[in-house]
Amino acid sequence: NGTPCKILPLGDSITEGARSSDDAGYRSQLFKSIVAAKQKVTFTGSLTNGPTQVSGQTFPRMHEGHGGWTIDPGISEFSGYDGISTLIPTPALNGGPHIILLHIGANEVFTKDRDTMSTRLDALVEKIATNAPSALIVLAQITPVGTSNNGHTQAQVDAANAAQAVYNSRIPGIIQAHVARGQHVIGVDMSKMPLNDLTTASVHPNDQGYAYMAGIW
Repeated sequence: NGTPCKILPLGDSITEGARSSDDAGYRSQLFKSIVAAKQKVTFTGSLTNGPTQVSGQTFPRMHEGHGGWTIDPGISEFSGYDGISTLIPTPALNGGPHIILLHIGANEVFTKDRDTMSTRLDALVEKIATNAPSALIVLAQITPVGTSNNGHTQAQVDAANAAQAVYNSRIPGIIQAHVARGQHVIGVDMSKMPLNDLTTASVHPNDQGYAYMAGIW
């Protein structure tokens, strides 16, 4: 009917586009594909960053990607970071998204609460589905941690990678459970991103990695 499909990018700094050259990460790469496919899409969310133009069109800079945040508050290694569950329903859903791209957990795998990540993700999906019952939730198995990271010891990195593998392995079951309750949830797998798609000593993708994510979405 000519009305743009509204997509909410929801998550942490990877959704925000940290370490990408245009400050938009997968969002600008995804928008390029959308324009090439001649589809009408806009992004929603309470935050804005990234370029003003992509592929000769005005880029919708909105998103809900909060750097350093975890699924729930009180989990982060560092003070001052909240949880994205506190954003549901407002302000995250204020734009009335039709599709929600959810990629969350990268900051969790280094914390003492990593063993309960999947349980808290399940509750987050329930909260989103309850507050946006007609929206399609696209839930991602998250991108790799890499082999070194931001000053953590090798033991901490190894533990984070192990936690990430367990978390990702539980996501298909979470999706199946929500589908069984009649909720609109599908999955995508970002976990097989090549490690050379990550920035040096970081969980963040580089531009090549963000393009990979856009392709998966």
